[in-house]
Amino acid sequence: MTRKTGGPPEGRTDEEPWTPPGSDEPIQRSLDLVKRGDSGEDLDDGECDFIYGDIVHDDEADESIALVVVNVPGIDAEEWEFDDGDTLADRTPKYPNDDDVVIVVPLDVLDEYLPYWDERETPLPIERLVDDEVPYAPFPSLQLVLVEKSHLRD
Repeated sequence: MTRKTGGPPEGRTDEEPWTPPGSDEPIQRSLDLVKRGDSGEDLDDGECDFIYGDIVHDDEADESIALVVVNVPGIDAEEWEFDDGDTLADRTPKYPNDDDVVIVVPLDVLDEYLPYWDERETPLPIERLVDDEVPYAPFPSLQLVLVEKSHLRD
């Protein structure tokens, strides 16, 4: 049913328009996913949409900060376990349990830690991030929005 008031339902932050850098047109992530589905594009090809070096935003953050994809470990959210025993899926029930885990580091932190990260061609091992005490965060892939494509994409 069409809403007469317009805009997203109250409390639905996943429906707010967002304007990517370099674009004049705002997008709505869920609408774009629907359009991809309508075009016949395979939405579940078994591969994560992100690669090392992609710059992304957390779709649920009140204030977006630039995050860099540093690793895609190839596991599902239900397999990523935190020290307290919770899984990523437990902490993000809005997303499918089998969504891909994507590891990100804030851009400013990565610039300081590894100034030439954008010339690197391989993901950063999670163990290295832990050993070097670099703050990182795991996200379900569907919670992230691509802002700028990796230097590794052709």
